[in-house]
Amino acid sequence: MRIVLCCLLVTAIAGGCDKKKNPPVPDLPEKAIQYTDLHNRTITFGQQASVDADGNGTDDLVFRTSLVGDPINKEDKRQWRVQVQSTTRLPVNTADHIPVMPQKQPVSIQDFNGYHWSEGVAALLAEKVTNGNDQVFWRGDWMTAVHLFIPFRITRNSRFHTGWIEVSFSTDQEQLILHRAALSLKENQAIETGS
Repeated sequence: MRIVLCCLLVTAIAGGCDKKKNPPVPDLPEKAIQYTDLHNRTITFGQQASVDADGNGTDDLVFRTSLVGDPINKEDKRQWRVQVQSTTRLPVNTADHIPVMPQKQPVSIQDFNGYHWSEGVAALLAEKVTNGNDQVFWRGDWMTAVHLFIPFRITRNSRFHTGWIEVSFSTDQEQLILHRAALSLKENQAIETGS
């Protein structure tokens, strides 16, 4: 009887050791940010470029140039602007400026730091001015930008998605450079610039 019990015990132990339970494979986390490589696209005067940040086939932001004659101040201005389309918003302050954001700054879904989310914005980035005395100079919050971020917000099904576009500006080469864009795929959450 002892031999039978020993054999059963050895068989049970050996059989138990052979069974390997695979731990459950965790679900892969949902992709949190959608990136768009803009390939350092340059926009010189007379050109434009659009960005489809959410990848749905429609333009969300358009970067344009224009020539503006100002007879009151006797200035001609070559301007670089960013304009939002349809369901996209830019944060603007009371002076109609958009924030120049460095890396690792939160882009909130709510109004922030004196800026409110606004539709139909065509914000000035930089302008080359020639005055009545033929003096040439540059103006604009973005004229010295080097890898800085334009925040934006897209509305889908009444829910907000925040994002940013990384840009630089060269007054020497008279061009805006679009590096990359990012959009949070998580609804109603802030994104960090450069993340």
